[in-house]
Amino acid sequence: MSNTNERRGLMQFVPPNFLNVPVLLIEASELLTELRKILPAAQIAFMTPETSPQIRTLCRNCRADLIIGDYMRDDLPRAPKIFELIIAPEVLTFGENFYETLLTLNHLLKDSGCLLTQFFNVRSIGVLETLRQGRFSSNEQRLWAKGDVVKLLNDTIYKEIHFLPGERENFSAEAWEEFGFENFNDDLTTRTWLVKACKCTAEVAALKDIFPPEVRAELSRLLHRIEYDIDAEKNFARLIELRDREGIFDDYLSDFINQIVVHESAKNFFRAKGILQDD
Repeated sequence: MSNTNERRGLMQFVPPNFLNVPVLLIEASELLTELRKILPAAQIAFMTPETSPQIRTLCRNCRADLIIGDYMRDDLPRAPKIFELIIAPEVLTFGENFYETLLTLNHLLKDSGCLLTQFFNVRSIGVLETLRQGRFSSNEQRLWAKGDVVKLLNDTIYKEIHFLPGERENFSAEAWEEFGFENFNDDLTTRTWLVKACKCTAEVAALKDIFPPEVRAELSRLLHRIEYDIDAEKNFARLIELRDREGIFDDYLSDFINQIVVHESAKNFFRAKGILQDD
């Protein structure tokens, strides 16, 4: 088994797991063998727009289901919440409809799932140096600033985002810092950033594992109706009835409220009722 500290690239984000977790790997056949070693019992689907005898042999040897399709042409599955892990290294590099693609991938993730991808850093010294020399090589690869990726992922409903440096530049950042460029987290010397984007925060994912979806949906509906003062007292009585019927314990209910209720006035309502603990 590979040691996490010895891994490179996106596989650093994948902890060993011996369960039958569903995984989608998109157009990155070079990761398939290592992925199978880390997840020996996983149900892996590998998606590629074109196949070959070598790819078919690789999928067979790695016990991966082969899907012929192009995610940029909307060939992805339609059913929601299929995969625990989606690995799509080039989803931020090629194409145009990044927003729609990321939303679709989010739709395919289970509540506890995450997307692994990467992007070329527009703030890296290699890019800045070519611009300083009056050159910029035009190609199909999209360049991003880390802040723009965070905004895009937030807009496409990813709740928890982690970064690791990928390829590094063989330059010193000192001269560029003297020019006034900030080098937070060694951004100037990082050519590619690796990204783990989770569908939910760890706290919400843990909460969702305890009660079935229909109970959580009813709980969420009642809390939002109370929050927006729609028959607040009547819906509060229904909330208490749901709590008692389903055995929803106080810490769970308090954490659930803190995660989904936005307005402080609504939180004060729940505090006054004695069912919300402070963060």
